[in-house]
Amino acid sequence: MFCVYLHIPFCKKVCDYCDFRVMPAQSKLYKEYTDVICKQIVCFESERPGLLKTAETLYLGGGTPSALPPTYLRQIFECLASVGVAAGRLREVSMEFNPESTDEYTVESALSLGVNRVSLGLQTFDADLLKLVGRSHSVERGLEALRLLTSMPNLQVNADLMFDLPGQTVEGFLADVDRLSDFPLNHVSFYGLNVSPRSRLGHRVSRGELSVNEDLYEPMYLGGVEILERKGFVRYEVSNFAKPGFESSHNRNYWDRGEYAGFGPGAHSYIGGTRFYAPEIYPRWKDYVNSECPADALMVDRLNRDDELMELIWLSLRQSKGLRFEDLRALGIDNPESRSAACVDKWIRKDFVINKDGILRLQGRGWIFMDEIVTDLANAYSNLE
Repeated sequence: MFCVYLHIPFCKKVCDYCDFRVMPAQSKLYKEYTDVICKQIVCFESERPGLLKTAETLYLGGGTPSALPPTYLRQIFECLASVGVAAGRLREVSMEFNPESTDEYTVESALSLGVNRVSLGLQTFDADLLKLVGRSHSVERGLEALRLLTSMPNLQVNADLMFDLPGQTVEGFLADVDRLSDFPLNHVSFYGLNVSPRSRLGHRVSRGELSVNEDLYEPMYLGGVEILERKGFVRYEVSNFAKPGFESSHNRNYWDRGEYAGFGPGAHSYIGGTRFYAPEIYPRWKDYVNSECPADALMVDRLNRDDELMELIWLSLRQSKGLRFEDLRALGIDNPESRSAACVDKWIRKDFVINKDGILRLQGRGWIFMDEIVTDLANAYSNLE
């Protein structure tokens, strides 16, 4: 499966926890950005003619795609259609929204372009926490956006929450999950806070102004899972829950190690066993594209066998469908069951992993200890002839 990703780098305000390549929205840059990303798309098509026509999904992420005015979004969609990525033929066209830029005009404009799935970044319903982490919207604005999106017919709606925020309680997070899952959604995601030392929040934590209680991570995560499963959501990836049939095809392609092309500053691509991305800083990305996208300006990561092995283990175990020994054999590992038996047995005895029908799956607290389990398995298989 082949997919296309567009990075929209603009935000009304950069959140305090964010360390992505984003920038405050500047209307004077909208047209320039749109022209440049369209040029990058055309450049890619000339280098790999016909590949874009095979795309099955399109995802607009950021940043805040809903911050880009519909006029410019339409120009980008028309450019994509000109190289064979016509929204009407794709199985899934996703777009991220933030509450402060979600209104009837913006939503209906997106739907008219072919968007059929949206992801709303709410993060929490606690007003104090929203302010603490630097979000731009109020609780009421978030609820208004949620009501608007879920009222649209034939639109798949996901909403995001965060947990283990500074000062957040277990009861507070579980109340957020319970409240959110009462809306007519077909998908929910929640993510534990990752405190980047480069972010404003990270600086505050390093100075001792704020702290994150890591002991609350487990009860928040497991409690949130329990609530969603009780309400009919199925965990199909460690942080993603869907009503049956409403899983994200685009994100699944990432986790299944499918190929994709990314456009915009710093957007990653994966084609032919090689990962690569253009310059991340906006002016450098613009210069790269205006110089006809020279290959020597790309950051390139060619995966070796150990890289592929680690990716396979990590991306498979983070999904509920698990890691198939058959896929390990396809990477040239003989007798993967016996080679990892001691490692697997250790985690089975803890009831963290189940081994059934040639597939390893996480269970219970195993989802909390996923990183340790992945590392153990990778060590068991690394440096094997």
